[in-house]
Amino acid sequence: MVANRSLLRIAVLTVPAVAIATVVSAVTQSSTATSAVPRPDHVVVLVLENHSDSEVIGNPAAPYINSLAATGANFTQSYAVTHPSEPNYLALFSGSTQGITDDSCPHTFDTANLGAELIANSLPFAGYSESMPYDGYTGCSSGAYARKHNPWVDFSTVPASSNLTLDAFPTDYSQLPTVSFVVPNLDDDMHDGTVAQGDTWVRDHLDGYLQWAKTHDSLLVLTFDEDDHSSGNRIPTVFAGASVRAGDYSERIDHYDVLRTLEDAYDLPHAGAAATATPITDIWGSSGPGPTPTTPVPTPTLTTPVPSPTTPTPTPAPDCTPAQLIVNSGFESGTAAPWTGSTEVVVHETAAEPASGGSWMAWLGGPGGAQTDTLSQTVSIPAGCQAATLGFRLHIDTAERKHDATDTFTATLRTPTGALLATLGSYSDLDAADGYQLHTFDLSGYAGSTLAVRFTATGNASRQTDFLLDRVHLDVS
Repeated sequence: MVANRSLLRIAVLTVPAVAIATVVSAVTQSSTATSAVPRPDHVVVLVLENHSDSEVIGNPAAPYINSLAATGANFTQSYAVTHPSEPNYLALFSGSTQGITDDSCPHTFDTANLGAELIANSLPFAGYSESMPYDGYTGCSSGAYARKHNPWVDFSTVPASSNLTLDAFPTDYSQLPTVSFVVPNLDDDMHDGTVAQGDTWVRDHLDGYLQWAKTHDSLLVLTFDEDDHSSGNRIPTVFAGASVRAGDYSERIDHYDVLRTLEDAYDLPHAGAAATATPITDIWGSSGPGPTPTTPVPTPTLTTPVPSPTTPTPTPAPDCTPAQLIVNSGFESGTAAPWTGSTEVVVHETAAEPASGGSWMAWLGGPGGAQTDTLSQTVSIPAGCQAATLGFRLHIDTAERKHDATDTFTATLRTPTGALLATLGSYSDLDAADGYQLHTFDLSGYAGSTLAVRFTATGNASRQTDFLLDRVHLDVS
């Protein structure tokens, strides 16, 4: 639907609180207090998407997650319980796939689950979902948000007040609930985005919490919903934080074992298959046998002479830290900066014209008549990077009756002074379609260069065509 961008303003929606019901009788077994699992002050559970253990652990594109695996408890035999995504989230949260075998939506269950167990025992719980439009949202999708990755919203025993956007994640970590889940959007959880993009997201959003957790008796659990059908559903799972002994742990665990461990930590009942699962007990402090020791490799005696101070030191090869280089990539600051170009093109979404992720987007083109809008940002690709990928989401909406490709949108690379280096993609009103389309381009040949990424929309003097741009990213590794 074509609309005037100057009218793009929406009111903040509020959702009435839902009274929590008593945890249902499906919780049939009470747990007894256990000294084998400590009771952290806070636990944050992060769930990522669709990658096997071997695709992440040891992958240089994921340096942050690998640092967690090296300094925390890395489970080398961790498994999801099924395919596809949704039943795995339900299993991790409720000890059951609830009979779901696909990613359908919506569903409502009244069976036992971790959130309701915590709340019934006066322990706060919340789930934080990136790109969910507002707190308490129950829709199946919005931009890059997908309810299939948000299991707590499916349970009538978990109140709407526990269903929060990622923006509600506190910066004062002492204000976190006892247990919380964090779920990135489809681009940042490695579902649609790259491993490097997801790794950077985890570092940027949760490293502050982890460093705090190490000295505040708290815990981070990182796991994946499932693999990509390549490794028997073996997935990365890492526990990091206070009281965790670093090492590789080879016992077989799955989502039910992780759930059982969290329930035992707070002396909760056991939901579904967690009642017969095995809690994780060997990674804490000095308890348990710990990881299997390996025979130390003797350090060889150095016989090579040490170069004198006058010996030239070889210049190291250029390095590359995997990163996402575009600043304000989703325009969520509500302004264009540090993008330069046309003014007033960054706008808030509406029901008629939603953003692809978050709540803001860049609207180039419209409201009709001859005009040109531009946005440009200068970035430097490190010389040592072997891979560089530019991507963006584009939705084209037109009121043209005679589609003649006179309303156009181009993505170009330029020098910092504006000279054209390459035209990456050209689109027009002929490409109008429902929803956002992902466009990606290989920029690895520009390693060591400083470039301006520029988007230009040009309209004719007839009916308007809108080019809605969102989630621009440049991933290097």
